[in-house]
Amino acid sequence: MNTLLLNCDLGETDRITEQSIEHKMMPYIDMANIACGFHAGNTQVMKACIELALEHGVKIGAHPSYPDRENFGRVSMALNTADIADLMYQQLRTIDAVADDCGTALDYVKPHGALYNDMMVSDAVFEGVLQAVKLLNPDLPVMVMATPQNHLFAARAESMGVQLIFEAFADRRYTDQGLLESRLNDGAVYSSEVDILTQVNSIVASQTVITATGRELVIKANTLCVHGDNEYSVALIEKIRSSI
Repeated sequence: MNTLLLNCDLGETDRITEQSIEHKMMPYIDMANIACGFHAGNTQVMKACIELALEHGVKIGAHPSYPDRENFGRVSMALNTADIADLMYQQLRTIDAVADDCGTALDYVKPHGALYNDMMVSDAVFEGVLQAVKLLNPDLPVMVMATPQNHLFAARAESMGVQLIFEAFADRRYTDQGLLESRLNDGAVYSSEVDILTQVNSIVASQTVITATGRELVIKANTLCVHGDNEYSVALIEKIRSSI
């Protein structure tokens, strides 16, 4: 078996209840990416997620985004490096303070949605993200997408004094460049047990995925993401856990 850690995007709601997906997912994951309020969530939800993560021994990650609740942080914004660093730092300070109130600390940072995708293709966005993390805590690693260019991203991050965690996706379709296909395209988000578990097994067994055009792509990842807002992935969490 591979040693992939399982992570999930959580806290993307206005209120946590006993029926929330956070309660279903926490027993099975290793890392919780908790929304920081700009695309979803609030400080009460952050606190509830952090407390639940502590209860289950799950690592606590900040999941900051563009300030865009209307579009769930999934629309790019034309911002410069300083603007990116500022909006990132605001969110990191907020969730870091909540974690401190809970008697703990952040373990890592994973940008959300369009911000995550943009940092993979824009040097300016990538630098802004890393600047903010380094300002808050240079020991916090940043989660980025595992692609055939892992070494280039690692070198750039190392030059700024930041470490990276490389991530693969259980429930998203890949492009030939190793990025995520746009959610605007049909089938970009997997919604069947066969598609999700086939991709999970491929990543675990051979560190490969099959792209939208049928190409086999090698990606070396440290962690596997399951989206908390994908009901099909949530329903399969036990099978995904047993696969890795």
